Amino acid sequence: MSTIDDDTSTVASSQNNLSFHLSQEDSLYAQAVAVSQLTEHYDDDQVKALTEAWINERNAPELLTYKRRLVESLLDKIREKMDTVLDTVNVDPKDKFIQLVYETEVERVRYTVKSYLRTRLSKIERFTLQLLRSPNYEEIMSPQEIIYARSYQELLESSNHEAFIKLMPPSQQRQDEVNGEISMVVTPNLEAPVFCRVLQDTQRIDLSVNETVDFDKGDIVLLRYRVIKDLLADGLVELI
Repeated sequence: MSTIDDDTSTVASSQNNLSFHLSQEDSLYAQAVAVSQLTEHYDDDQVKALTEAWINERNAPELLTYKRRLVESLLDKIREKMDTVLDTVNVDPKDKFIQLVYETEVERVRYTVKSYLRTRLSKIERFTLQLLRSPNYEEIMSPQEIIYARSYQELLESSNHEAFIKLMPPSQQRQDEVNGEISMVVTPNLEAPVFCRVLQDTQRIDLSVNETVDFDKGDIVLLRYRVIKDLLADGLVELI
């Protein structure tokens, strides 16, 4: 009888353990479904597009055109997500996992947006005068970046003037002087070499006036930036 009782208790224990594991799996599955529903607000294509824009911006020697609609759309969705996170501060402990996913998702997208904007600001500070004198600077920079560039240039010129330029002869006090091939205006080096990936099949690239090369989709090549500048703007190649 004791053997039968032991077997019965073992079976009962196994059933209880199985029931426990199933309840755990059901709970995790329910949370996973909830998370997938909560993260539908983000468009994966938008996040991917911003990541590509960020990488291109980091590797291009010049300031690229601002992705206005993309950034503004993602910022709006970040605000919506943050409101949702704040609304679930005092959630049930069982839902902490969902809240954690919310916060992680927000931070992931926010980091990409901030890195993209910081990369652009570093270039604006480096090429301020050249950008402000470009005929299409309003297309390249956002309104906030234009305001920042103007303020930065004014502060830079005022600081340089007070520090040492006022001590120089009046004829040598210009901060944008050009003498032959030497210019005081800092400009990007469009001849800098860059790695790029071809995004379309049989993409023809003009290396020079008399030299043209065909590349296939997925090819990774090292070329002068000036050669692929227009292709990058058209989305035919991406920098890596």
